[in-house]
Amino acid sequence: MGRLERPLAPDAGPVTAFARELRRLRTAAGSPGYRDMATRAMFSASVLSDAAAGYRLPTLQVALAFAEACGGDRATWERRWHEAARAEGDDGTTRPAAKAVQQHQENELRAADVRALLPPPAQLPMEPHPLVGRGELIQQARALTAPGFGEQRAAAPLLISGQVGAGKSAFALRLAHELAASLPDGQLYANLDPAADGRKDAAGIAGGFLEALGIPAERIPNDPGQRIGLYRSLLNRRRLLVVLDGVQHERQVRDLLVAAPESRIVLTSRSRLLGLDGTSRIRMPVLDRDESMELLVQLLGRERVGAEPRACLRLADACGDLPLALNLAGRRIAARPEWMLQDAVTDLIGEGAREAGRFLTRLRAGDDAVTLRLDAAYKGLTPWARLMLRQFAGSDSPPSVDNVVYESTDALAVLVERSAQPVEDLLERLLDAGLLEHSDLPGQYGMPPLARAFALNQPDPTEGDPAPQARAQAPAHPAARSLR
Repeated sequence: MGRLERPLAPDAGPVTAFARELRRLRTAAGSPGYRDMATRAMFSASVLSDAAAGYRLPTLQVALAFAEACGGDRATWERRWHEAARAEGDDGTTRPAAKAVQQHQENELRAADVRALLPPPAQLPMEPHPLVGRGELIQQARALTAPGFGEQRAAAPLLISGQVGAGKSAFALRLAHELAASLPDGQLYANLDPAADGRKDAAGIAGGFLEALGIPAERIPNDPGQRIGLYRSLLNRRRLLVVLDGVQHERQVRDLLVAAPESRIVLTSRSRLLGLDGTSRIRMPVLDRDESMELLVQLLGRERVGAEPRACLRLADACGDLPLALNLAGRRIAARPEWMLQDAVTDLIGEGAREAGRFLTRLRAGDDAVTLRLDAAYKGLTPWARLMLRQFAGSDSPPSVDNVVYESTDALAVLVERSAQPVEDLLERLLDAGLLEHSDLPGQYGMPPLARAFALNQPDPTEGDPAPQARAQAPAHPAARSLR
């Protein structure tokens, strides 16, 4: 409970009337202390106290912060403030106040007014490459991020998952740029890839976001729980967009997720992050062949693709219709406009399946490469999962029409001389690493062509003694004698 305030002047002027309404709102909210209100309002307790003192009309920012800290409706109080401001101007009077008090308030407000003039954060990077063939998924994502979807009034966080190179980040950024138009308080972005961002835990990420929102460093709590609590409070009060790109595991972001009434949260990850509850999900597929051709049209030009469509079909097949691979290959070929397209494709992918490894290493442009993405996913695997990946890649099953190798859990269990359950657990780990895909049939998994070429070029994990941790995680069945 707050202390008793000095009585307001008996006049009925607009400033006094507005201060009286603020006091009534605070009383209706249970008379919270100004220090407690300051934590929620992000203005000092003295500024909030002066707003209800009746000396002068507070600034709009202070009035709205006061009202929202007491549960008031922002639109209603914005209207009341404008009415009071007009009325004060009409009667041409200024309420009497001690000069010292007015000066004190002006000093306190100066820093707040400067902060209010700062632009809202706009941290979204530009879309990295053309987005093709995702119209239906964009519509689905917009529906999942709309308030009131399902039984919830607030929109649940949306997770976009998929295999390495499927275009998750590009899709998330396209969606984010569309959503940003209706979220005027700003866009927050964090790349959680280990090579991109040093703040990997939830408290570090929250601290960076609070700084971006204009919270002074001295007012950001050192305690991780309080810092995350302040971040959640701001999401609950404002209309913000948060994009968490390249999430590695659930505990990295679990504390940052909240179904706020007006804010939106979008995540991307190779993993399905099944440990996150209350999250909407979209699985990002590769492109179909027509979409792959359209992407090449955007990269190489319609005239060039139309003149040699078979070369482009061959390139799309070699890339497994993977957006990242097609984009990198297209940029390399576009850099040699004087070449015939057939010659450029042959030079890039070689002749025959034996050159798949060579093609994979050439899928790079500048500091980006398919092998870098695959290697990052591979390094996160246990030795047993690496072993399963290599066995899958070396199986005798022929590639399907879409150049993907499909295997059933039972067939792989026979291949490695283990029971089906531990094999399925390993396959699920590979799926969440972005190296496999589910097929349309239960119990079957698909290995994309580039992931297969990568796996076949990795050293045999059975050479030498596996790490003790790997042995502890191994199935309880006898070890395979020979994992060819």
